[in-house]
Amino acid sequence: MFKSLFRGFSIIKNNRGTVGQHIRYGQIKGKQVNIGGLAWAATQAVKNQSGKFVWVNNGALTLNDADANPIFGWAQEYERTPAEGDKVTVNVAWDAVYRIPIASGTFVIGMIGDSCDIDRTTHTLHGANTQGALLDSSDEDLLLIVGGDAVNNKYVDVRINPYPADAVIGVV
Repeated sequence: MFKSLFRGFSIIKNNRGTVGQHIRYGQIKGKQVNIGGLAWAATQAVKNQSGKFVWVNNGALTLNDADANPIFGWAQEYERTPAEGDKVTVNVAWDAVYRIPIASGTFVIGMIGDSCDIDRTTHTLHGANTQGALLDSSDEDLLLIVGGDAVNNKYVDVRINPYPADAVIGVV
């Protein structure tokens, strides 16, 4: 009787992880230099399965999109739709490493050290307004690639490029 119970357990144990994989997006390495009390510029959807890079305009925060606005930091925010003026804390540490979805392109190991762009798009797995890396674009060079998923192409590890205007090597 006990052998059959343990035999069943071993089948479950051996199959663990084959159904799906949970990817933890957000900061995975590095320091935190947090600045609190910053306001959102407008109502915008913030997602957990997404990047949360923000820029500042007239003292208020907006999620970075496919534009040339320098990244100020990473919003320490949970999934919600904050209203204009709602307060948030932002990590501005340049050495922090973040895991974000790939918006377009394919990650290969040779991209480590290159710069790339960022966009908010409709992601096939995470839906609308997902902020991810454009691995096939380096016009603004806002992010530096430090790692990623070379097997399933589900994520890329990046840090803020402190000098995007000076970027020499981009992904394209």
